This record gives sequence, structure tokens and C-alpha cells, in this order.
Amino acid sequence: MELAELAGLHFTNLGRIERGQANATLDTLLRIAAALNLELSTLVHGLTADMLEERPRRRVTVRDLIQARQAEEAQVRDGGR
Repeated sequence: MELAELAGLHFTNLGRIERGQANATLDTLLRIAAALNLELSTLVHGLTADMLEERPRRRVTVRDLIQARQAEEAQVRDGGR
């Protein structure tokens, strides 16, 4: 089953969010987190406003959130190195 379907979103809407072409609402972020079986705080943990300044023309995407989460998990798995 695809993430969009699990989250109750249209696949084109999720795709636009992933590509940074649309902003996700809080409702949408909650749906995505639930579909991934995560708390929203876990999904966005580690993201800061400083990240936005590094890429002023690009919004934070779902892909960014997932990559941040995976990087955090890898750091924990590697003993915080």
C-alpha cells in the first residue's frame, strides 16, 4: 500500500509536498505521521528554522523529514558518533 493511500491523501498532493511544490497543513502532517506509525514530533524531530535559511527557495518536504529521521536513527544505531 502506498503512503498517500495509507494517509488518506491523493497521490498527486503528496507528490507535490514531497517535491516542495506545496505546503503540508498540520492535518496532512498528522496523517503522514500516522501512516508511518510515528508521532508527529518524531517525524519533525531535529528540524530547525536554521534549515530553512540554508535553502531559502526550497521548503522542507516530507522527504526532508524522513531523511532527518533516518539520519537520527543511524546516529543512535552507531552510538551517537
